[in-house]
Amino acid sequence: MKKNIFYKSLLLILLATFVSAKAYRGAELRTIDSYRYGRFETRMKSAPNSGVVSSMFTYHELGSAGVEDWCEVDIEFLGRYTDKVQFNTITNWEESHEHLHELDYDPATEFHVYAFEWTPNYVAWFVDGEEVFRQTGGHITLMDRAAKFMMNIWPPNYPDWVGNFNSADLPSYAIYDWARYYAYVPGTGNTGTGNDFIQLWHDDFESWNTSRWQKATHTWDGNNCDFIHANAVFQGGFFILCLTTPTATGYRGPTLPVDSEQGALPEKIHLSPAYPNPFNGTTNFTFEHLEPGSLTMDIIDTQGQILSSRVFNKSAGGFTSLSWDGNNDLGHAVPSGSYICRVRDKDGAVSRKLLLLK
Repeated sequence: MKKNIFYKSLLLILLATFVSAKAYRGAELRTIDSYRYGRFETRMKSAPNSGVVSSMFTYHELGSAGVEDWCEVDIEFLGRYTDKVQFNTITNWEESHEHLHELDYDPATEFHVYAFEWTPNYVAWFVDGEEVFRQTGGHITLMDRAAKFMMNIWPPNYPDWVGNFNSADLPSYAIYDWARYYAYVPGTGNTGTGNDFIQLWHDDFESWNTSRWQKATHTWDGNNCDFIHANAVFQGGFFILCLTTPTATGYRGPTLPVDSEQGALPEKIHLSPAYPNPFNGTTNFTFEHLEPGSLTMDIIDTQGQILSSRVFNKSAGGFTSLSWDGNNDLGHAVPSGSYICRVRDKDGAVSRKLLLLK
């Protein structure tokens, strides 16, 4: 008798799970740690198609106070728009402060860097390093609760906001190249507005750092998908959020480029991967230039500063061997961290990521 009751209970649970399952599958990545204030940054390409949202945001996990405890800062891409991004803060009682910002490109077709600074006095949003919008006022002072750094993709049940969703558009992917967090340290930082921030970590998404990130498995009313692990994919140095049907999960798109920083690869320049990489001391690479002319090799840090630059004038095409010893142009050793080697000419550039360990 007890066995029959057990199996009936199990069947009811399974049936309830099946009935409550959403029609689609999405994904969410969130940090394990929570952060109170800071600069949050990513380089990404948003998901296309009407009815689809892809994002980068911070969110305070609600406690016993419920929506009275709300604290959220958003960068949201609504796939219905090919030239806009939405910025938003959400404070207690789900009060939103939405702003649509015009872009001069389609964020679903190009990688760009997006960031926001969250402080006790303002929240400011940035595109490719330039501040484009800022909020101040009483609602900002309410935003004092520690929050997780998050990214997700989902089809909201709000067509007036995101447009009409068409399942024939699936799969849809948002692709992230890297993410960074900078602590808010007013008066003692070295980057960001007023040099009030300092970088605490940078993740290249070469793999899933399980000590930093969690994959989500939940949903909520108004979200027409369930979040699953299989749709949060680390592949080829990228993190990919996938919105799919339940029977075709995971990333099934085209092969991603080896290095996202290089963009479109000029056919007349070929740059080999660095070796060794990661390195301690000196790393080497070879490039082939198919035409004569002037070339420049730059070593660039994660803030975009050129640390070292060398010019080569080649009278004919061919192979050139290069190396970098971890020093800047002044001969000073640079600290451990991620760097970019870029070889460029007047028409374009190719680049490779470097990881210096000491």
